[in-house]
Amino acid sequence: MKKLLVLPLIIFLFNCESHIKNSDKKVVIEEGTQVEEIPNQDVKETTVTEIHYSTDSLIGFWVGYFLKDDDFDRSVRMGEYDSWNKENKINISIDKIDGDKVIGHSVVAGNDRPFKGTMKKESNGVYAFDVKEPGDHKYDGAFQFKIHLENNQMIGKWRAYKEINIRKRTYNLDKKVFKYNPNHQLNWMTYKDWNKTKNVEKSAEYEDGIIETWMEEAMVQSTHASQEINASTTLLKKEDVENLSKTDLMIIRNTIYARHGYSYKNQPLRVFFDRQPWYIPVHTDIRAHLTDIEKQNIKLLLKYEKNASEYYDTFGRG
Repeated sequence: MKKLLVLPLIIFLFNCESHIKNSDKKVVIEEGTQVEEIPNQDVKETTVTEIHYSTDSLIGFWVGYFLKDDDFDRSVRMGEYDSWNKENKINISIDKIDGDKVIGHSVVAGNDRPFKGTMKKESNGVYAFDVKEPGDHKYDGAFQFKIHLENNQMIGKWRAYKEINIRKRTYNLDKKVFKYNPNHQLNWMTYKDWNKTKNVEKSAEYEDGIIETWMEEAMVQSTHASQEINASTTLLKKEDVENLSKTDLMIIRNTIYARHGYSYKNQPLRVFFDRQPWYIPVHTDIRAHLTDIEKQNIKLLLKYEKNASEYYDTFGRG
């Protein structure tokens, strides 16, 4: 084993008032990190070797947000209560490249749409694509994008063929690899369904003993219980779920689907799972991918979900 090399080090710090001398002159250098002294010699010009990229690196999933392409105030998408204004996560999959011909598909908002088109190399590591969806679906359109292999990013625009609500979108996507992981858990955030509200009675007691009650419109939302149960790894029992709210049961069940990369048509669910960093929309039908444990748990969860109260955990059984 090589001995550690201990070098004397004297550090002088100077300011306008005092000189400070380091009392500890020893410097510990880890074995395997030593840099030997090089005698003075003429410095030769370094040759930079160009990296040659393969089109195989273009194949795969490119994932990120499908953004509305206009000058709207994006700040409205930042608040917790403005979740319905957030953009959809999209997966643009390059499936095959043959010469300059490209075949692939996109998965977003519960839609899985094929596309095909052309590709050309613009420079080393930069490729430009012009691909089109068939046009027989309401939300079909054309993609134009560039892939920069140096930083594994896809940057481009999309335009719908038909006059839909949002006709133009932009995207800056990262290369991702999808792998089913039953241990994926929710990062804590509250699921809210802005389509479901209910007038509930609330009350407050003041110091003089007076109790004031009033009615307040409440939005359906999840609690911490929705992230405490993993229905992909644990076979659930009646006592695990019988006292949970309808919303928590629904989130536990849908987290199973999200782990398999299910792409949601339901907007509140889509917004919620899009915000999970591990979530990638890959499939619009995941039934063939469910495990035996997951299938049994889904049946149990649905049984209790049908009869549970929407507001139990937050507002009391009602």
